[in-house]
Parts: sequence; structure tokens; C-alpha cells
Amino acid sequence: MPRVTVSLTDSILIKADEEAKKSSLSRSEYVAKAIESFVTGSNQANLELHNAQLELNKSQTEVMQLKRQITKLDNQLLEKDKIIESKSKDVMQAEEKLNLAYADVMQAKNETSKYEMALKGKEDEISFLRGHVAQLTQSISQLSLKPGEEEIKKKGWWQFWK
Repeated sequence: MPRVTVSLTDSILIKADEEAKKSSLSRSEYVAKAIESFVTGSNQANLELHNAQLELNKSQTEVMQLKRQITKLDNQLLEKDKIIESKSKDVMQAEEKLNLAYADVMQAKNETSKYEMALKGKEDEISFLRGHVAQLTQSISQLSLKPGEEEIKKKGWWQFWK
């Protein structure tokens, strides 16, 4: 096995000796294992870092796609809001027309009611006049006045009135 010379500060050497003693290893074995752990861990760390960067790139791509989808959905919402606003205006105009039509219907009902009352009054007057005409006809028939001379001759009634 090759040998390597390393220069350490006194404080690091003291800490390394303490850790070697706790692990029941010699200084040389402890330092060798520490270097080995660092080197293999460093490669492992580089691999993990590379994998993490790949994951990060993948996540960033997903985030960008989601942002695009969100923007697209926001635009669709704005379009739908415009449509709703337009339909709302149409509904309000229809309600105004309906209210005007309702007012016209109510006015027509009032006028119809007035005409019905006037018609009933006229019908009452006609009934009253018919009654009087009937009474007058009855009164005239009770009088039994002789028809005029010309009418008697014309109709040949002269025989009944002799």
C-alpha cells in the first residue's frame, strides 16, 4: 500500500486521535477510512447532486407547463366572464321589455274593465228601454184604436170595423 504524507493543524490532529481512540482504530487506519469515506461519499454526493438537478429541471418543466395551463384557464375564465356579462345585459333588457309588456297588459285590463262597465250600463239601459217598449206596446194594444181609413181600404180591414 502506498504511503501519503498529510499536514494537519494541531487541533484537527487532536480531534482525529480522539475519534480513532473511540473507534478502536490506529491514527493511520482512521485517517485512511476518513479519506476513503470522503472520496466515495464525494462521488456519491456528485451523483446525488446530478440526480437532484435532473429532478429540479423536471420539476421546473412541470411548473412551467402548469403555469401555461393556468394562464390558458385564466384566459378561458375571462372569455366566459365576458359571455356571462353579455348574457346578463340581454337578460336585463328582456326583463325591461317584460316589465313594459306587463304594464301594457295591466293598462289593457283596466281599459277592458272600463269598457265592460260601460257595456253593462248600456245593456241595462237597453233592457230598461225594452221594458218600456213592451209596456207601451201593451198599452197601445189595449187601446185598440181603429186604423186610419186609407189603411183599412188598403188592407181590406173595412169589413171588421163596420
